[in-house]
Amino acid sequence: MNLSEETKKGTEIFSYSLINNLIKYGQKKGMEYTAFTSGASKLPMRIESVDHLPSSADKEIIDNGKHIIFELALISKAFCMQDEFDLYHINIGDGDIVLPFTPFVKKPILITLHHIYDTEYTRKYFSLFKENRNVYFVSVSNAQRKILPKLNYAATIHHGVDLEEYAFHPTGGNRIVWAGRAIPEKGPEIVIEVADKTKQKAMLFGIMKEGFPHWVKEQLLNKILPLKKDSKVMMEFDHERLSLIPYFQKSRLFLFPIQVEESFGLVLIESMACGTPVVAYARGSIPEIIEDGVNGYLVNPSDDDFRGDWVIKQSGIAGLREAVDKVFSMSRKQYEEMRKACRNRVEKKFSVQRMIADYENLYEKIIQVFN
Repeated sequence: MNLSEETKKGTEIFSYSLINNLIKYGQKKGMEYTAFTSGASKLPMRIESVDHLPSSADKEIIDNGKHIIFELALISKAFCMQDEFDLYHINIGDGDIVLPFTPFVKKPILITLHHIYDTEYTRKYFSLFKENRNVYFVSVSNAQRKILPKLNYAATIHHGVDLEEYAFHPTGGNRIVWAGRAIPEKGPEIVIEVADKTKQKAMLFGIMKEGFPHWVKEQLLNKILPLKKDSKVMMEFDHERLSLIPYFQKSRLFLFPIQVEESFGLVLIESMACGTPVVAYARGSIPEIIEDGVNGYLVNPSDDDFRGDWVIKQSGIAGLREAVDKVFSMSRKQYEEMRKACRNRVEKKFSVQRMIADYENLYEKIIQVFN
């Protein structure tokens, strides 16, 4: 992978943030770090790579489906250098790609689970390596552990955002905002429907991952076109992550009708850091992030999918509409108190400084126990 400021995808965003902030906010004296990534990555530490450019930048490699072999080559190089390190921290998807190497590594390996899928083959594959006692796992939410409850978990560490980048805006704005990968599972079509039915302005920012078929973008745009005459919905694609901060700051709420069990909603804490409350389906990690009625509203996905006795009693799209109307009908004082609560929640639970301290303490603990 290429870790630089232009990074867009979730795991790379996390890795870039972790590496830079370990240097910026790290408190453990004597800890030294090496990043295994592409040689073109811009990082404040030693870099080891197998090529200057990421394999994803080479069209021939991508067209022939050979990206994985270069990733494996980089992993092999990292583990061949194990005498130089006390611990490996893996941040590649759900870490499954490194597991076959682990029996040959004598140092502890810490894997942060980012994108783990609730499938039978996932459970079968991870069970093949359950005896590898040098492998530890970090879940990014407690909800995520339900998929593989018997892994050797070392900690749950929620993601964090840099509060210096995500500045608080006390008053917000007058529109709905949504941002995320431009796929149905993230709920952009539902955001459009709710905005239309509540007659509120909405801005949607879709991220198109490499390799996504062009029809995905067209499909979403076609959902908007029929609304154009009466709707105040706008959709844009491929904004840089930090360029979205002004939109978070000047929106009334962030609407997140997630359709899957979200491991962690990084974009939610980015919005909340700016003061903008969240309305979301109570799936996956979302109830660990949002305090219902304090810094946003949780909604049960349907009458048959009851996750909690929330402030909003209706479920599904009707519940989302009720929550959106509730936020827009608040008095100025009530709403500004909710914005303050959003910022306070992130400062206490989801700052990057807290995340870095948690990881540093965990590195130290595992090294001491393993040795």
